[in-house]
Amino acid sequence: MKGHVAGALRWRDLPVALWHWLRRGTASLEDFRAAFARSLGLDPAVDGEVRLFGSGRAALHAFTASLDLPPGSEVLLPGYTCVVVPNVFMHLGLTVRYVDIARDDFNPTPDAISEAISDETRLVVVPHNFGLVTEGLDELRIQHPDVVFVEDAAHAWGSTDAVGRPVGTLGHAAFFSFEYSKPLTTGIGGALVIHHPPSRARFAARLPALRAPSTGTVLRQLLTLCWHRLTMSLPRPALSALTALLRAPSRMLGVVAKTPDSEVAGDTQPDYRAGLHPLSAAVGWTQARRFDAIHALRRAQAADFDALLTNLPGWEWPVRAPGAVLLRYPLLLPDAASRDAAVVALEAAGIVGGTWFDDVVHPRGSRRFGYTAGDCPQGERAARTVLNLPLGLHARLSASQRAAVRAIAERHGGQLR
Repeated sequence: MKGHVAGALRWRDLPVALWHWLRRGTASLEDFRAAFARSLGLDPAVDGEVRLFGSGRAALHAFTASLDLPPGSEVLLPGYTCVVVPNVFMHLGLTVRYVDIARDDFNPTPDAISEAISDETRLVVVPHNFGLVTEGLDELRIQHPDVVFVEDAAHAWGSTDAVGRPVGTLGHAAFFSFEYSKPLTTGIGGALVIHHPPSRARFAARLPALRAPSTGTVLRQLLTLCWHRLTMSLPRPALSALTALLRAPSRMLGVVAKTPDSEVAGDTQPDYRAGLHPLSAAVGWTQARRFDAIHALRRAQAADFDALLTNLPGWEWPVRAPGAVLLRYPLLLPDAASRDAAVVALEAAGIVGGTWFDDVVHPRGSRRFGYTAGDCPQGERAARTVLNLPLGLHARLSASQRAAVRAIAERHGGQLR
């Protein structure tokens, strides 16, 4: 069982996408946009409800900038997030404050969010970490009519709330990511959904002009995507040998597309005006039109882990709604040592165990804009002890791996506290 990238991409999708782009050209963008809208149960004909961007962070930046918030306005973020989210607000000159997650969840509760909202709060980012849905957005919007609620749906394509409404349609707006590790990937890319008509009209009046990525940028993204897809296919010895062979030349030639360290540190801004290339959109289109099968597979795999890990001491996982489509299968282990030992044991069994998010403001070592150590103890605990298991097309458990997962859980479980 492989890792956490290119989870829905098939090799045959790549020539199909290339042929689609050669035939349709820039219309590939509209084809993908329409297919993605339909995957959320939305009408593609509604003008401006779904828009494509070069990244999820660019979508969030564009929407926030359209609100014309006064400098220093307060934004609430979950105390368990990725650095690219707070960096958006840092670059816009806004203040951020963090709301701790629940002990038995990877998201804050609606009550915790409501209690944290102050007279200065203008925007709240509502997470759906790992595809686990934060419920209660209707009540939050009623209780706080002057606050804008934006869903962080980067992990949650396909998830629905308790009454069956798709994530991305619950707040004023939502942003999605199509990065390599997401359930639907275009290499790098994202989408903005503005389900609230007044917000949609406001955004249309302030629509930013997006720049098409350069040919070199698109080629790096697609080469990196192909590499990630290759890692899902090769046997471990061959993959190790090929990695060792290509590591140095790929770095020298700059053919790997990744988030620069300077951006993670907050020292440089990404190109928030980057659009999505039509060829990348064609790659997304091949996956978006199979959304039912992709979501069904992830639900079935999560249910399989549920059955496999039942009645175990020490390994905790949050209760999720039936409609959740998980990005990764997340667990909390008794302590960091147990988690690290489990990761090593899983690796020996050919299973990639993730430790993501590894910080309240992931990744470890980021600037943690606006965060003070100790503000979110449950988020810090999750970062120390989280273990996630891979889901997706390339993450299928063999019989021996099923037995290994169970044995590892029993060996490194400890006692519930």
